[in-house]
Amino acid sequence: MARDQPIIKKSLFKPPAYRWVFLCIFSMLFMLIIYGMMHQFVPSPTWYALGFKLNIGFTMLMTCWFYYMLRLNAASLTELYKRYYQWFVILSVPAIFYFLGYMSIIYSIGNLVSSLSGTPHTMHDVMQKEYAETSKSCKTRLIGKSLLPARPPHFCISTTSFNQLPKEIVIKLVGKKSYFGFALNHIEYDWEKTLKLYPSTLIMSQLPNYPFSTTAYANHEM
Repeated sequence: MARDQPIIKKSLFKPPAYRWVFLCIFSMLFMLIIYGMMHQFVPSPTWYALGFKLNIGFTMLMTCWFYYMLRLNAASLTELYKRYYQWFVILSVPAIFYFLGYMSIIYSIGNLVSSLSGTPHTMHDVMQKEYAETSKSCKTRLIGKSLLPARPPHFCISTTSFNQLPKEIVIKLVGKKSYFGFALNHIEYDWEKTLKLYPSTLIMSQLPNYPFSTTAYANHEM
């Protein structure tokens, strides 16, 4: 008579402790990123440097917390996932949290605070037209030095305006400014200053928003 073989009981995978808190933080980061993608923000150098340090600390904290929750169910996790998948998750977690924190802390939180507590501010910049063939949603755009630190670092315009504008144009960037940076609301074409730079290249009747009032720009200096 064959001996009865011992029955090995496999414990079911138990979700780690505090998982709901972790998921709430993860969801909040995604919502902040969506907010940051829908609004344009130029961080100040001071806030960018501070936000970078805060993001390093945030990445280390969240990564250690994630590893700790994995260790609570190490045996069950081994049964649930294959070995190569475990290493992929472990090695990719720091990069994921760094990206989420980078966009959320520096751009989304900075933009949100500046929009709520900032003071109205207007900047001038000479911007250039750029046609991006690789982009699907924003082929015709304006680029300039003021938008280099922003995300995205350009301002989308219509194809009609792109064809009518000169290669370079003076732009008024209207928004709110605070310690964190500049939250851009909209842009305006400054034709008076553009005409001074390029008096022989513009055809007045073909400009967007023509006719225009030159007195609207009398109180703004570059």
